[in-house]
Amino acid sequence: MNRRKVIKKLGLSLGTITLSPAVLSLLQSCKNDLDWNPVFFNSSQVNIISELTDLIIPSDKEIPGSKDLNLIKFIDLYIYNVSKKRGQILLKKSLDSFLNDCLIRSKKIALSNLDRNDLEVSLIYFLKTNINSHSKWSKAYRKFSNDFNDSDKSVSNEILSYNFITTIRQLTITAFKGSEYIGENVLVYRPIPGEQEGCVDLEETTGGRAWSI
Repeated sequence: MNRRKVIKKLGLSLGTITLSPAVLSLLQSCKNDLDWNPVFFNSSQVNIISELTDLIIPSDKEIPGSKDLNLIKFIDLYIYNVSKKRGQILLKKSLDSFLNDCLIRSKKIALSNLDRNDLEVSLIYFLKTNINSHSKWSKAYRKFSNDFNDSDKSVSNEILSYNFITTIRQLTITAFKGSEYIGENVLVYRPIPGEQEGCVDLEETTGGRAWSI
């Protein structure tokens, strides 16, 4: 299956975030403004996370990817403006664990020395190599987050790192599917609502493609 077909089906099996009109407006405001200052992440974190999102949805000659669509800005603004304070604290804690995990795996000392390959190694480890641990990690994180306080250290770096990666992946896919260009040119786009048809075969109605948001 080529990349265009993979992208068209993106999100069918992965949960995305329900976007309110206000959040969609925020998303569309990010598409052309490349000159911005992050408000949730710091500048070095933004560079790393931007590379991470581009590994999740890379660019090619046919379809723009995360960097081309400036998805990192939406992710940063969404977390800052929409996520609750508790969620922000937990995400920062998860980010610190993920970055520390990357340094350990790469045997590097400074974050500035991490490269795209180091991030890809971590992605493969958490999303592919240890796929059988996903349920266990998710369950452990939910328990930790429910009982969390600032001094709590009763959770492993792996669990927090997995939470960070899955959160960023979810936001990246949501932002990608909500992009005006992707919605109109890659996914199935119908600007005027048509008739309601329940329980239809997606292969028959859209050729297997995901609907645009």
